[in-house]
Amino acid sequence: MKLIEITQDFTEESFCLFDASNLKIGDVVINDIYIKRSEKFIIIIEAGSILTEKLFATLQRHKELFIVNLEPTDIHALVDNTKNVKCKTLLTRIKKDKNDFLKTLDLLYTTNHKIFTDFLNNQDNKIDLGCIDSVVESIIFLIQNNKNYLKIIMPKIYNDHKLYIHSLNVTIYALHLGSILHYDDQQLFQLGRSALLHDLGKKNIGSIIEKNSELTDKELELIYKRVEHCILILENNNITDTMIHDAIKHHQERYDGSGYPNNLRKDDICEFGSVLAICDVFDALTTDRPHRKGYGTFEALKIMMQDVSMKNKFNNQYLKKGLLSIT
Repeated sequence: MKLIEITQDFTEESFCLFDASNLKIGDVVINDIYIKRSEKFIIIIEAGSILTEKLFATLQRHKELFIVNLEPTDIHALVDNTKNVKCKTLLTRIKKDKNDFLKTLDLLYTTNHKIFTDFLNNQDNKIDLGCIDSVVESIIFLIQNNKNYLKIIMPKIYNDHKLYIHSLNVTIYALHLGSILHYDDQQLFQLGRSALLHDLGKKNIGSIIEKNSELTDKELELIYKRVEHCILILENNNITDTMIHDAIKHHQERYDGSGYPNNLRKDDICEFGSVLAICDVFDALTTDRPHRKGYGTFEALKIMMQDVSMKNKFNNQYLKKGLLSIT
């Protein structure tokens, strides 16, 4: 059996003993179950697993089993701040409540709100990458756990263009599309990171992005530089993955060459960039704005494929696959 050593920086106090006496063959395990070996905690059964005879026998072989203590009663056990503790246990919570779609979605938004609030308030533009990765891994798990995940939660997606909401929405859409395109786990992780981080550059352009009237040439120049600002923020956070950099650099490019910052066309746009471009615009179209109500799912995708203002600006193969999967 493959044992999984945890990578999160949990302390001894993060764990509590687990009584497995009530479990039986055929049950679904709702928590990651750990054993302790050489002062390290190791997962022997992952949350969401069905308890087969073999797994049940594995439980019986160990005198002491542990789970992450999700609701610690001793506040002094939380040496780190609350934000980090929540991020560390996010995936475990998500796995535990994987079939409660509203609860898990709200948990993702709550966590992402904390991440982006801290980022916007940080003068050095630092962002908690551990928390970013926890959100991405949680979304990947939910999508892989249920192929209809997006279709189920679509009516519950938050309708707001705030940075933390837009970034999470785009990440959910992008990872859904990535799974349809049969990306492997590493590709999904890179795509998810790209999506969640793609609009960090908005921090540097103030309220211009929310302006409803026509933008001046100077304001347009600032808008075009937000991608450049985002790349600088990534570098400041030691994110050097070229796949992520290219995805973010290209997400405002368009297949017909009308995008920015470099007027790239078709195959010159990287694959992740094409995915993000679709998901970014889709979220913008389906979200209410001061001057209009958000379009419905089918209507938004139809506009992107057929409207004269958007036709031929995106990878139509990806658009069609996205449409078929959620309608």
